[in-house]
Amino acid sequence: MTPSPPSRPDTATPPAAVPDGADHPPASPSRPGALRSWLAVVAVGMGVFAFTTTEMVPIGLLPSMSRDLGVSEGTVGLSVTLYGAIAGLFAPVLTVATRRLDRRLLLLLVLGIFVAGNVFTALSSSYTVLMASRLLTGFAHGVMWSIAASIAIRLVPSGQAVRATAVVFSGISIASVVGVPFGAFIGQSDWRTAFWAISAIGVLILAAVAFLLPSLEPRAVARLSELPKLLRDGNLRIATLVTAAMVIGHFAAYTYVAPFLEQDAGIPSEWVSALLLLYGVAGVIGNFAGGAAAARALRTTTLACILLLATAVVLLVVNGRWQPGTIILLLVWGIAYTALPVCLQTLVFASAPQAPEAATSLYICAFNVSIALGALAGGWVVDASGPSAVMFLGAGFSVFAALLMTRYRVTRPE
Repeated sequence: MTPSPPSRPDTATPPAAVPDGADHPPASPSRPGALRSWLAVVAVGMGVFAFTTTEMVPIGLLPSMSRDLGVSEGTVGLSVTLYGAIAGLFAPVLTVATRRLDRRLLLLLVLGIFVAGNVFTALSSSYTVLMASRLLTGFAHGVMWSIAASIAIRLVPSGQAVRATAVVFSGISIASVVGVPFGAFIGQSDWRTAFWAISAIGVLILAAVAFLLPSLEPRAVARLSELPKLLRDGNLRIATLVTAAMVIGHFAAYTYVAPFLEQDAGIPSEWVSALLLLYGVAGVIGNFAGGAAAARALRTTTLACILLLATAVVLLVVNGRWQPGTIILLLVWGIAYTALPVCLQTLVFASAPQAPEAATSLYICAFNVSIALGALAGGWVVDASGPSAVMFLGAGFSVFAALLMTRYRVTRPE
C-alpha cells in the first residue's frame, strides 16, 4: 500500500521538517549562548554514552560476575538481554507518562535513577539484587533515548538540528570504542569497580546537565492512546519498519562477527579485538559523516548507507580469506551502520514533527526489541549453517530495509 503523505512536507534539508514551534525555543535574551548551548548538547550526548556503556559493559565482565554471584555466565548475560527489552518495551509508556514534566527536570531525574541503579549494581550481594538494579536502570534508559535527541535540537538553531542529533548519537559510538572496553579493563580485578566508575561518570554528567541546560517546557504532549494513531502516517510507519529491519539484520550478523572473522575469514584470534576497536573508530567517523550528509539529502543518505552496509556484509563472505579486504570491508560496515541512527532518528522527526518524543519512543521500542530479535535469529542460523550464512541473513534484512526505504515519500526531489 502506498504510504500517505507526511504530516508536514519533507525537504532536502531535514531540520526544516522540524517546526520551530514544536522543537525549538523562540529566540530570547534568556536563551543560552552558542557555546553554552553546544556544551549542553555534549552533556546530553555524554548521557547517551553513559547509558550505552552500562548497558553493554557486563559482556566483558561475565566470567567474574558469574563466579562472584554463583550463577552461570548465560544467566548473568540475561542482565544485558532483559535490560534492552525493558528499555525498548517501556519507552513509549514511560515517555507518555512523563509528558508533562519539564524536560530538564526529567533528564535530571533519569540521570539520578541511572546513578542509583549503577550504585545498587555495584553493591549487589546476589543475582536477584543485580537484576533488580539492572531493570531499574533499563526503565530510565528507554526514557533517556526517547528524549535525548529532541532536547538537543531545542538547544540549537533549527538549521543545526541534524548536527546536534549526530553529537547525541556519537555517545553510542564512543561507548563502543572507549566506554565498554575501558569498563571491562578496570573491572578485571573486581567487576564492581566498573559500575562504581560508571556511577561516578553519571554524577559528573548530572552536574553538567544541571548547570548547562535551561528549563525546557514539555511540548507536543501525547497520550498513550494516541501512539497507534501516529503509525497511521505512512512515512513514520516506513521509518519504524526500516529501523526494525536494519537493526535485526545488523545484529543478526554483528553478534556473530567474531566467529566469522576467526573461522571463515581466517583472522587470527588475537587480532579480533583490535579489528572491532577499529570498527568502533570507523563508527565515530560514520556517525558525523552521516549526519552531515543527511542534513543535505536525508532519504538518499539513508538509502545509500543501508545499501553500503548490505554490500559490505556480502563482500566479506565473497572476499574469503584475503585479510586486507576483510579489514577494509569491516571498516565500511562500521561507517555505514553508525551513520544510520542519525538518519533514522531524523526521519522520525521529519515524519512526526507534531509529536517528536512520542514518535521517538516508538522508534526506540522498535530499535531495542529488534536487537534481541536479530541476535536470536542470528543464533539459529549460525548454529544451523555457520557464520557465513548469518552474514547473508544480515544482508537480506538490509536489502528489505532498502526496499522499504524507497517507499518513503518526499514532496520534492532532493
